[in-house]
Amino acid sequence: MQKDSILTLFFICLATSLFTIDMGIITISFNNIENYFSTTSSVTSWVLTVFSISSAIGIVSLGFLSKIFGRNNIYLINVLGFSLFSGFCGLADNIQQLLLFRFFQGFFGSGLVALSQALVLDIFSLKNRSKALSAWTFGLLSGPVLGPILGGYLIEYLSWRWIFFINVPLGIIAFLGLFLNLEREKIKKNIEVNFSGFLLLSAAIASLQVFLDRGELEDWFDSFLICCLAFIFLICLFLYILNNCYSNNPLFSKKLFADRNFLGGLVFAFLFGLILIPHFILFPMYLSQVQSFPIYSIGLIVSISGIGGMLSTFFTSKIISILGNIKTMLLGLFLFVICNINSSFWNIDSSTKQIILNSLFRGISISIYYVALANITYITLPSTLRTQGASLFQFLRTTGTGIAVAIIIISFNKFYNIHFDELRSSLNMLDPNNSFLFDFDTTPEQKKVILSNILSNQSKMNSLINEFLILSLCPILFLPFFLLFSKKKN
Repeated sequence: MQKDSILTLFFICLATSLFTIDMGIITISFNNIENYFSTTSSVTSWVLTVFSISSAIGIVSLGFLSKIFGRNNIYLINVLGFSLFSGFCGLADNIQQLLLFRFFQGFFGSGLVALSQALVLDIFSLKNRSKALSAWTFGLLSGPVLGPILGGYLIEYLSWRWIFFINVPLGIIAFLGLFLNLEREKIKKNIEVNFSGFLLLSAAIASLQVFLDRGELEDWFDSFLICCLAFIFLICLFLYILNNCYSNNPLFSKKLFADRNFLGGLVFAFLFGLILIPHFILFPMYLSQVQSFPIYSIGLIVSISGIGGMLSTFFTSKIISILGNIKTMLLGLFLFVICNINSSFWNIDSSTKQIILNSLFRGISISIYYVALANITYITLPSTLRTQGASLFQFLRTTGTGIAVAIIIISFNKFYNIHFDELRSSLNMLDPNNSFLFDFDTTPEQKKVILSNILSNQSKMNSLINEFLILSLCPILFLPFFLLFSKKKN
């Protein structure tokens, strides 16, 4: 690999890490933002929802914007725009300004992952591609490591505004490095854009994202808003599919879907999105609500998963060279299943060492799987289609993640209610074996509170066990789709 290519890769990884670090930081700052602006959690949660909507729309627009202005130019604009609007978020005087700036931050941030992946594929030859993708994944996984730790420190010792300010100097450094190393492209005129397809897909994305993010708060289909969003999503998606099939200028080239490896990669990107995020939701719940870890310890333990993923990037390319992409993906899925099966045997008194090791190997499994997936997806795709391909790949991955979040929240709450009712109904106050539950030197009302907390804690533990069991079974759904990949070069 040439030195200039390695230097460019470094700045690409830096820009990619900005996006993932921001995602890791923002969730732990909600309480501080809520208190500062004297608003409610339902309003503050729009800080994440608005970002998700705009980044999804931004991903869809990358294909035609890159055709007109050039992919390198759009990438540079994305890095600069994300950095500047991060600073504006930190300067927001009210929640309305923060939401507006978050919208633009998400829109510009969309290319930091999708376009960077396409750039890495083009910069490096097939011989060095798996190594380059491993390094790129290292930057991608830095978010889950640095986000919780950095966010906790900034909020504890400075203020929530610094979770946005920190992006500005790092983003400027990445922009300048890329500006000096990436070739500028000429703006092309008379490029025909399928705006109707873009608007239909954007409306479908926005409706789906709000549906998923707000569904639990609005009580799902008991809400008129949620019903309307579901209807808009289905209608717009149907019309978009018709548009893409019959248009002479589809938003995503029909040639993309003729490539077996890319088509298989899209399916696995969506499935990867489904299994990626639950870990980062369930682990903090277990650590905080069941084992009562302090916030700073939770951030450190959760970051172990990212460290495992980053460590595996040093040897994943070697594994791919020995096993090939498909077998490497299977290896990653196998390790992922083992980690989830192990988690299903946890209890209220599981050791910290056991939790850390599980998190470490889980991160390794995800990284091994993802690098091989990214490698095989583009192995036969022409370079002229990689920008569109990378955009569609990241779009389906984020869609899978959004659906997974909604499913996890729904299923956990349902499991919790079932287990709580079962434990409460099976509790016999006259049974001598249960006498320790009531042997408190407290008032009857205090005993009820203590008992309720015990039942709640055990119900949460049982619900988490159910979730981990489901996650361990999910990869079975992946197996038939391996047939989509071509047997050559894999």
